[in-house]
Amino acid sequence: MENTTELEGVAAALAAVRAELEGLGHTLDVIPFDRLAYKTGIAESTIRKLFAGEPVSPNEVDPPFKDRLQFLLETRHHPEGRQYTRAELAEAAHVDRSMISNLLNGKRQPGFETSRDLAKHFKVPGFFSIGPEEALLAALEPVLEQARMLAELKGHQVERVALRGSPAGSDELARELNAAIHQVLATAKTMKQAPQDPDDDPELRELTDTMRSLPPSSRKGVMGILRSAVGLARRND
Repeated sequence: MENTTELEGVAAALAAVRAELEGLGHTLDVIPFDRLAYKTGIAESTIRKLFAGEPVSPNEVDPPFKDRLQFLLETRHHPEGRQYTRAELAEAAHVDRSMISNLLNGKRQPGFETSRDLAKHFKVPGFFSIGPEEALLAALEPVLEQARMLAELKGHQVERVALRGSPAGSDELARELNAAIHQVLATAKTMKQAPQDPDDDPELRELTDTMRSLPPSSRKGVMGILRSAVGLARRND
């Protein structure tokens, strides 16, 4: 981070998030701090300090490249469950192993293509290039979306919605869930506003729909049966 102005920007952005959550009736308990740390590479303790308005250093909010690369090594493992070797990282970044060693010990800084290739290898595009404010806000957006949704649902007698996404931590699933709930609410509102027909009998409507779905030949036969049934009912009256 070049100067404290960026740090102040991060603090201000998180203060705005906290204010919105509190305005919606929530505390910071709805924030999955561990997921924020996993997604951004910023330590959970640092994120908590930022939300609390406590002082932090620029390097805590925007760790140097060597720390961010080490973080990915420790949190994004090989499919076999182990850490990637330096040889594997070198192959992914199209550099030699000594370069990876120098990157990890801070003796060298990567070029654009090297950092891009390493981020691609760990399946975290933009991890080394996106600033801390943008990264934190992107990770927080699903929480804010769900908090806003809960505020809307409270007016529809819905008392509780999980604010931490799916058990697997899928933000996309959370967004799909929110979209579905929005659609249900919109449909319910439309049905509530529609004039009710006192003669709208659900059974009659079902029978009508069924009759319309029959082929003409079958429909004629069924109609004959219905007419007979009605005639019998009238004679019985």
